[in-house]
Amino acid sequence: MSKDVRNDARNKVRDAAIALFAQKGVKATTIKDIARAAGVSEGALYRHWASKEDLAAALFAAEYTALSHDLREAAGTGPAPERLRRVIAWAFGLAEAAPDRARFLLLSQHDALPLVPDGLETPVDVVCAIVGDGIAEGSIVDVDREALAHTVIGAIVLNIQSHVYGRQTAPLGTLADTVADALLRGLCTGKGA
Repeated sequence: MSKDVRNDARNKVRDAAIALFAQKGVKATTIKDIARAAGVSEGALYRHWASKEDLAAALFAAEYTALSHDLREAAGTGPAPERLRRVIAWAFGLAEAAPDRARFLLLSQHDALPLVPDGLETPVDVVCAIVGDGIAEGSIVDVDREALAHTVIGAIVLNIQSHVYGRQTAPLGTLADTVADALLRGLCTGKGA
């Protein structure tokens, strides 16, 4: 079997598992469900993962760390407040453009987050770095950077969660500036904003 065929099969499994985990949850999804949706045998899944829980944990770690790279890219360069604004807009856009991915990450985080291997960059690390840059440049108040980063992440996650559960009916993209404005009013010193 060629490497391209193996990668294609792994991508099909990833996409099928994320969609099913997002729709049904990890507990209600079976290996049979994933194999059927991906068009592979159950044995093929068990050759790579010992259980659906192992698959879910591996997918979460891969998606969560990929999210870090995507956030860093979305943030770009420039003053920290503008980078945070871009992070918020990008995250809200992702939730609308890839709802299964967002829902999977959101619903799996409590079980899977502790299983993410140490040393991998996380979205929290990315936002902490931006906040740290803002403190260093004088554009963000000089207080605990992790607390400020968690404040930003909390605003993002809670809005996405409300959207996923149907409590927030406005398109997230229309809320990005409002959320960013509210956060930045509290975080910024007025320099570089």
